[in-house]
Amino acid sequence: MSLTPYNDKLAGTLATVCYGETNVPMRRYTLAECKGMLSNSLAGYAAGVRKTVPGFDSLTDGQKVAAIDYAYNRGLGSWARASRPDDPPSIMEAYRRRDFPAACELYPKWALLRRGGKWIDCSVRANGCYGIYTRRMKERAACLGE
Repeated sequence: MSLTPYNDKLAGTLATVCYGETNVPMRRYTLAECKGMLSNSLAGYAAGVRKTVPGFDSLTDGQKVAAIDYAYNRGLGSWARASRPDDPPSIMEAYRRRDFPAACELYPKWALLRRGGKWIDCSVRANGCYGIYTRRMKERAACLGE
């Protein structure tokens, strides 16, 4: 979390502020402003995920939190996109099938970052994106109810 804008090098030096906001004016924000933006953003991502998963409201809180956090971090397009041939399977598709054991285990498989058109494994600390791996592991744990 940063009250002042910074260039997110993992996102191709995308200007970012607060908890990962990219579509706002890049200026200094107060903690209260950042929390308000996060709340609004999460509500929007929750609505987007809800539209793609029949029966979303009947899921466990952990399954919902994991899906919303993943969509917030990767974007709704990445959440909803069908997997390309070289991609891991789609988490959203597993949710739609209500195959939650598989869905939960897919979160760590998406601990990836695309660089130069190739997937980089963020579970390898030397690749410089280990925070993505730890985030996916937290999503997995939430999904499993741990």
